[in-house]
Amino acid sequence: MPAPSLDNPLRFGVQSLMYAQELAAAGNANDALAALERAVAQGCRYKKEWLAENPKLASLAGTPRFAELVKVASARYDEAAAAAKPHLTFLMPDRLPDAFGYPLLMVLHGNNSNAAETAPHWASMADQGWLVAIPQSTEIGASPDAYTWNDRERTATELDLQLERVGRATQIDASRIVIAGFSMGGTQAIALTLTKRIKARGFLAVCAWLPHIREFATLVEAGAGKMLRGYVLVGENDPSRAGAAALVDLFTKHKLKAQLDLRPGLGHDYPDDMPATLEKALAFATS
Repeated sequence: MPAPSLDNPLRFGVQSLMYAQELAAAGNANDALAALERAVAQGCRYKKEWLAENPKLASLAGTPRFAELVKVASARYDEAAAAAKPHLTFLMPDRLPDAFGYPLLMVLHGNNSNAAETAPHWASMADQGWLVAIPQSTEIGASPDAYTWNDRERTATELDLQLERVGRATQIDASRIVIAGFSMGGTQAIALTLTKRIKARGFLAVCAWLPHIREFATLVEAGAGKMLRGYVLVGENDPSRAGAAALVDLFTKHKLKAQLDLRPGLGHDYPDDMPATLEKALAFATS
């Protein structure tokens, strides 16, 4: 892979780690260390185990230079993790709610992203009468201002908190709650609604990270998801294309409501027509 660029600062930390792993595996220990030192100089932070217990960086272990790098990067990570607080972005409709309350679209950002980067892709639904709520994880990523949703139970606990905050702020129609997300946020949206850990009418997953669907197959085959509606969008060039198709096939096989939206030419990214896509997807998820 090419050297990471600062043009994408939220992904710079994780890309630098992947780049260092490739260099170390190729025997370029000095260049691998330089890549990580550059990342740390830009404010990136790494859990101790991401470096010291990383088998792909084993060739760097035992050197004073690597030991100092681990010390600085992990101390910075621990400090940032301790300081992280729950954050929620609200996008309110201009119109008043109907007799049942506002429909709610709860959106989970992707890994190594945040609410500010995510909001513009989903904001159009506020103009269509939806309350759009975008929680920002407290599980920090490698880059400054980057957050992740890797811990399932932590994600659920934080969503419980944010749903409570939304409910205190305004009237929500509990029959029209959709949990959505991009990449790992999409994966968690599927999992949390399918297990009923978060009660919702449906899920909307955009390029969910689905290297396999074993967990979901077990749940569906055991009877989960009977009242759930799922809309799964994936690009034909996305690494999880096969997983997305298999998930919808699984739902269909068990007579559950799911729709696959396969986009030609799209990779692991949002489609250009998100406003129109969201209208169609949310109509399906709440019908």
